[in-house]
Amino acid sequence: MGESARKVDVAIVGGGMAGASLALMLSHFCPQLRVALLEQRALPDAAASIQLPSFDTRATAIAAGSLQLFQELGLWPALQAYSASIERIHVSDRGHAFGASLSSREGQGVNFEGILGAVIENAALGPILHSALARTSTQLLAPAQVTDINMTSAGANLLWRAGENSLDQSLSCGLVVAADGVNSPLCRQLGIEISSVKYQQRALVTTVGLQKPHNGVAYERFTRLGPMALLPLPDREGHHRAALVWACEEAEAERVSAMSEPERLEKLQQIFGWRAGRFIKVGAVQGYPLSLSIAQEQWRRNVVLMGNCAHFLHPVAGQGFNLTLRDCYGLAQALSTVSPDALPGRLDFLREYGEMRRLDQQLTIGFSDRIPMLFSSSGWLQQGIRQLGMLGLTMVPPLRREFVGQAAGFGL
Repeated sequence: MGESARKVDVAIVGGGMAGASLALMLSHFCPQLRVALLEQRALPDAAASIQLPSFDTRATAIAAGSLQLFQELGLWPALQAYSASIERIHVSDRGHAFGASLSSREGQGVNFEGILGAVIENAALGPILHSALARTSTQLLAPAQVTDINMTSAGANLLWRAGENSLDQSLSCGLVVAADGVNSPLCRQLGIEISSVKYQQRALVTTVGLQKPHNGVAYERFTRLGPMALLPLPDREGHHRAALVWACEEAEAERVSAMSEPERLEKLQQIFGWRAGRFIKVGAVQGYPLSLSIAQEQWRRNVVLMGNCAHFLHPVAGQGFNLTLRDCYGLAQALSTVSPDALPGRLDFLREYGEMRRLDQQLTIGFSDRIPMLFSSSGWLQQGIRQLGMLGLTMVPPLRREFVGQAAGFGL
């Protein structure tokens, strides 16, 4: 590693979607900064091909505001080929009359190219981000495991190694960004505490085949056994597909995971209902425990947290990665006027970043935390509140536009 690679202005630890997105935004908006990204796994090069599964897939819902950021970075044309548009969101409470249908035609300023968002297959999203990153001046250190961090008056000094049998190497930086996910090793080394609330639920994720086209409709369906999201996916090999995410109790998740494919298909149809038509196929099921995790410090002198190590949300509203992208953009904007020599030790741009992001984070995290509890309750008061909310979204256009704007990432 050459002398220029041993000192950078910003070091991003973690090369997942959060770290890669931040590195791309820094390259675009802050060309004056030298940036390094350290990732434990080897990263694909710019020419790597995208390998998509035939039916089963995992995907990420990207709000319109986030698509606008990807457009500015020049990524949307590549991503669009592996995406399905969200043109309408239907929110309903299973077993009750009222539901709310939110359309991209609600008004100007709440959509991107006429859509509320898109669902992009992860098998394409990650490689496209990394391919674009390989074409920037970002120094990519991968595989690279950070073994130690020492904070100094000039920033931070990282020790890292390329493998178990490799020697430690040193990298100094004016600002270190922790983007190494939930249970972040870097946060533990820095002594940053994480507040966590366990929901006693698991998210079950699978792909379902639909008898009829989804027509760009995303469903948020609140049932007595937990909220379900059904998100449009691109057709594949003659199948109309949708991604299904179900947050349910641990015991229910175990029962469903142990079912045969026909039993699971019947169960999911029974719980979701028939608003999207008949389910004719179901893929493999993956599950993970649900919790709300928030870092007690999202920034301190010469340190910023980004992505799931800063906040890990309930998936019901699909806002986790979208919130992260807005955080990345906010940090890039705060750094855009900072000269490299002035970066170490400066707190003003970090305070600016923290204040800029505070309200959006509070609203988004609060919404993602409280909505599942409200819609999981069978009490008459909670049911009445839910139905009044549905009625309000149906009958009051300004309220509906505000809700659509927030869901599309344009609310703040």
